[in-house]
Amino acid sequence: MNSDLIIGRERELTELRRAVDRAPGALPNVVLHGDPGVGKTALLNAGIAYARDQGVRVIGGCGFESEAKLAFAGLHQLFAPVMDYVEKVEPFQRDVLRRVLGLADGPAPDRLAISVASLAVVAAVAADGPVLIAVEDAHWVDHPTREVMMFILLRLGRWDLRAVFARRSLTAGERVTPGINTIEVAPLAGAAAGELLDLLHPGLPPAVRQRVLDEAAGNPLALAELPAVIGTDAATPMEMFPSGTPVRTRLEAGFAGRALTLPAPLRAALLVTALDGGGLENTARPVALTAADVLEIERLGLVTRDSTPSGVRFRHPLVRSAITGTASPDELRTAHMVLAERYKSDPEHRIWHLAAASVEPDEAVAAEIEVAAQAISVRGGTGPAVNALGKAADLTPDPAEASRRLHLAAELADESGQLDLAARLLDKAKDAGGDPGRVLQGRTTRARILLLRDGDLAAARSILARLPDTTGPALDRALTIRVIVASYRQDAADWAEVDALLAGRSGGGLVDLVNGVLNPGAVEDRSPALRSAFDDMPDPAPPGHVAELCRAAAWLDTLHEHRVRIRSLIDQESGAGAITHAAGGHWFAAHEQFLAGQWDEAETSATTGLDLCIRHDLELPAHDLRLTLGWIAAARGDEDTAREYSRTVERWAAARGSGLHMTLSARNLALAALSAGDYETAYHYCVQVAAPGDLPCAAAYAPWLVFDLVDACVHLGRLGEAEVHLRAADGLEARTPRLRLHLTAAHAMTADYDDAVTRFQTALALPRIEQWPFDHARVRLAYGELHRRNLQPGEARPQLRRAADIFGRIGATAWHRRAEQELRATGVTATGHPRRAATAARPAAVPELTAQQLEVAELAASGMTNKEIGERLYLSPRTVSAHLYRIFPKLGITSRAALRDALADCSTASPDASGGAVM
Repeated sequence: MNSDLIIGRERELTELRRAVDRAPGALPNVVLHGDPGVGKTALLNAGIAYARDQGVRVIGGCGFESEAKLAFAGLHQLFAPVMDYVEKVEPFQRDVLRRVLGLADGPAPDRLAISVASLAVVAAVAADGPVLIAVEDAHWVDHPTREVMMFILLRLGRWDLRAVFARRSLTAGERVTPGINTIEVAPLAGAAAGELLDLLHPGLPPAVRQRVLDEAAGNPLALAELPAVIGTDAATPMEMFPSGTPVRTRLEAGFAGRALTLPAPLRAALLVTALDGGGLENTARPVALTAADVLEIERLGLVTRDSTPSGVRFRHPLVRSAITGTASPDELRTAHMVLAERYKSDPEHRIWHLAAASVEPDEAVAAEIEVAAQAISVRGGTGPAVNALGKAADLTPDPAEASRRLHLAAELADESGQLDLAARLLDKAKDAGGDPGRVLQGRTTRARILLLRDGDLAAARSILARLPDTTGPALDRALTIRVIVASYRQDAADWAEVDALLAGRSGGGLVDLVNGVLNPGAVEDRSPALRSAFDDMPDPAPPGHVAELCRAAAWLDTLHEHRVRIRSLIDQESGAGAITHAAGGHWFAAHEQFLAGQWDEAETSATTGLDLCIRHDLELPAHDLRLTLGWIAAARGDEDTAREYSRTVERWAAARGSGLHMTLSARNLALAALSAGDYETAYHYCVQVAAPGDLPCAAAYAPWLVFDLVDACVHLGRLGEAEVHLRAADGLEARTPRLRLHLTAAHAMTADYDDAVTRFQTALALPRIEQWPFDHARVRLAYGELHRRNLQPGEARPQLRRAADIFGRIGATAWHRRAEQELRATGVTATGHPRRAATAARPAAVPELTAQQLEVAELAASGMTNKEIGERLYLSPRTVSAHLYRIFPKLGITSRAALRDALADCSTASPDASGGAVM
């Protein structure tokens, strides 16, 4: 459809112009989405034309199906016209982009570095004048480029930038990121459709005109094309289609009928272009068309003349699909071979065309595809690499070699979250009659599928119970999975099996390091060995190797040393990469951020990872992340949320025998109880993991609950039990520096006053304890409580003030309140942390409300939104909403508007409403 004939789109055009003009209140981005032929391209072109009329520079490109699997192909399009600006950014950013665009050697940088560097380039372009980023068929842009573009879209405001994207309709499951202005381009209304049809095809007989309107259903492209089909000698007349046939099918058939009238050489040239995806406008890949050829194609309505370098382009994406759809298999293979030869210097493009052009088994072709697939997988393209390896296996003449490639494809499918596909590839590998040596490789992949998808620890253990007497990467991978299964089961017999399997090994590899960290029988500090393993890792490293080292770092409390690796794991492997390791990356990030006191960031990381796991049916890591969310809630003092997560996890874990999940759930519930000062409940949950004086050899996480158990015992007057438990933990402080802090402080809590002071000072003098602010603040709180109980208020105050400041800063609301109460008991008037809610007169007792629920209720009654309350109390808006959901029935109300009166009534009814110092 001619872009000048835009009828019935006043709202869309207004939004586009407001975005281009950066009008007040308008978002500087617009994403047009709708069905094929509905007019998205016409509107996009209108926006581009308006921008150019206003003196705005236009950069961007178009998504192509053939390039959707090529990482950063879209970024290459975006920057190709402005490569001079790449040289103007900082040297590091220039190096990042040159590597990503294939202009320099080196490993692929992480996604954050690529996004920041890309933003720097478009900002540099905008420094020379206003810029519009315009992208057509954005749904076909490769996933890594889409992530970069989303990063840029959300940061347009600081520069003279705006963006307009056009893409197919959003699906029901797609989420729209806040800050993105999406506009659905719907079919034209009846009057507008009739007006457009009369302008395009004046003088149609009434019967034909009505039929076109009925068949087109408001689709502008159909209004333009159907009159040429109805009542003509087209290859596919409309009568061939049953009632209700989609407009897309009718239009595609119309274009196909016209293409079939072209001479065979001309159709072959168009087929090469359609398969290449670049369109006739891409002069970098010219098609041998004469001026007469172009005129003939244009006469048939398959191309249009425009301002692209070649002056012509396909009229609509449906033209491309029509041309490929009418080609014979032999014609398609010939065209793909032409393209494979054209891309000899570009392996990632070449392998897809080479695979499509091949029919007979050919080892040389299969080997070339495998090499390229391996390179793609290391660069964050694990998903596409699976398809390439599957094709390589199909083209492999030797059954044993085909089986090997299928097993490798299954491994990558497993890592990329395509677990069902991985299982099918394993079945196919068995059918291929491969080498028996591949059996172990297949068993390990099946065990990992069962572990990740179902959490079936028993089945994974059974599959790997008997391992062959051999060596090599396959055995190491199997043993590593076996160690991980044992770490979840926390069963003494299971660890004995692992010890037997590892007996006699020379040691030194990844499996020995992971076992040395996760195995509860190990007490040696493996941090130096882990640092060496990180230093010796190849670059780029396989994501699975990075993930296992990060798992070990989490147990050794050294994740903070490897933040760059974690970020790279998330950025590089999300999208089309190794999804299962990206999910692990989110858990590592959340764990490290929690320990670092960055609880909002930890919650975001865990929630993002949980969404990823749910989308890919990764049950085991999903429950790992739920436990992290429960840990955050417990530390904040949000008991209800912590209990909800624990109930969910325990129902799942109990049926699967996952002792680790049950232990971590108990840890969360104990911490939530300690946050509320409920020491009896905290003691109950701690002894579920380890009774006083008994640290189960199989429960690797039990030592990290010693501090909590001692804290509960001291407040309950059970010093004997605390001392017995500490004796059982003797020698474990060498495991990690954070555990040393815990155990030193726990010993101080049970000692006589003078000895306790010395031990607390020793704990607080340990190196780098500030990197664990929550643990650090808890130790200072315990130290201050010791001084206050021994009538040393002057010594207590600085410890309690420091503890209160740290708790307030990180959002440990309940702990902050407890530290302030201790301060008041020393004679100090605690004014509250400046970022925490302060209430002049709060009800002393509100029926059934926890302390945090009361605080949320008061802030909501004051008129604050959930987001504002969350920022004040360091809670997520979702957690605030959950609190209010429970508060309303307790107060006998149904809305926020009734909160103020309900709280006032409770205050009036309370005999202690005047308040007073807390002792």
